[in-house]
Formats: sequence, C-alpha cells, structure tokens
Amino acid sequence: MAIESRHKTNKNFSMSGMSDIVFLLLIFFMITSTLIVPAAQNVQLPESNNQTQSNPALVVSIGQDKTIYVDDQEYVLSELESVLRKKLENYGEAPTVRLNADRNLNMEEVFAFLDIAKRNRYKVILGTRPSG
Repeated sequence: MAIESRHKTNKNFSMSGMSDIVFLLLIFFMITSTLIVPAAQNVQLPESNNQTQSNPALVVSIGQDKTIYVDDQEYVLSELESVLRKKLENYGEAPTVRLNADRNLNMEEVFAFLDIAKRNRYKVILGTRPSG
C-alpha cells in the first residue's frame, strides 16, 4: 500500500512581488539621484559644518585658474551676467544659484559674481563639502 501525502506543494514561483520591489527601488533611486547637484568641474570646495538643503536652478563653478562654468559650459566674467539672465528668466522672481568656488581662489571673481547676483536679485548658496 503506497502512502501519499494529502498536502500537495505548489512548485510555482510568483514574480509579481519581486517585480513590485524592483519597480519601487527604481523609482526611489531616480528621485534621490535628481536631488544631488554634482559639481560640474574639479573645484576644491571649502569645508563647512552646515549644509544647506535646497534645489538651485543652476550651478556656477569658478576654478582656481579663474575659469567660470555655468552648468558645464565655460564662460568669461564679462558675459556671465547676460548668460545668467538668459538661463534664469523662467525661474520666477528670486531664483537660487549655487556657487562652487575653489577654496584657493582669489575672492575677486566671487565678489564679481555676488555683485551680479545682488543686481539681479538671485539667491546664492555657497557650495561646501562636509568637514571631517
């Protein structure tokens, strides 16, 4: 007499739960990657204990060799104001600009940029790296 089990195991595997998890992880990483604004150029930022969490409209980088980049494109100081006006005209009354200035940079270019921002009523965030 053969003894058979009354409980038959289901050998099928449902992938619906796994695909839901993968989809949610994909959405999570897409959202978190858009929140990070990378420095466009190789700029050694100064250290700071305070980190501002804000989404700037664009990033202006000034390197040690006084090169000025606005979102990966190089410009000279004389054309910076017109470029900023053109790029920020659709961002409302007081758009936010992140300034990544090299820590070894002479402050003349930084003051020139801050003067442009003041004339055009831009909010400026100084890019820093966490200390420690």
